Amino acid sequence: MSASVSSNTSFNSRRSTGNSRCDGRSNCRSDRVNTHDEFHGIRFVFGRPDQVPIYLQSMKKLADYAGAKVNNNMCKLVKKKVEATFPKPKAPGKDPAKHVVDECRELMKRKLDKEDKCNEDKAKLLRIIMTQCLPEMKDKLEAQSTELEKLEDDNDVIGLLDVIKELVYNAG
Repeated sequence: MSASVSSNTSFNSRRSTGNSRCDGRSNCRSDRVNTHDEFHGIRFVFGRPDQVPIYLQSMKKLADYAGAKVNNNMCKLVKKKVEATFPKPKAPGKDPAKHVVDECRELMKRKLDKEDKCNEDKAKLLRIIMTQCLPEMKDKLEAQSTELEKLEDDNDVIGLLDVIKELVYNAG
């Protein structure tokens, strides 16, 4: 008899703590993060009278999101439409010492790593932008499928934002 009472007590004590599970995660839907909430109201719309103000607000929020969650280079990419550049290190002179050659190799490796990271970040940002396009905007973008495919292949965030801007401002 006492075993059933203790199991009941255990059940009730878990129940009284709210909607939590034994592993600490919540069962409540409102406690879960919606992927669209993560982007703080960034959305790209088409076919609405308020699409221009929504676009302007979304661009500001996208720049803020990119700066806070990705990196400063992506913030500049969105806000100023400026690509990050990574200068090539100076080549060692004639008959350089071994340590100079090693240093040059290390600097070149860092440059290539930065370029790779930048391309990964641009791909991530491009996917975020595409997920924040509402169906009408996606339809308009996909109607230009060859251009959209090229933008996606090149991770051309600036190009995608230019196409969205053109659609928003020249609707009608």
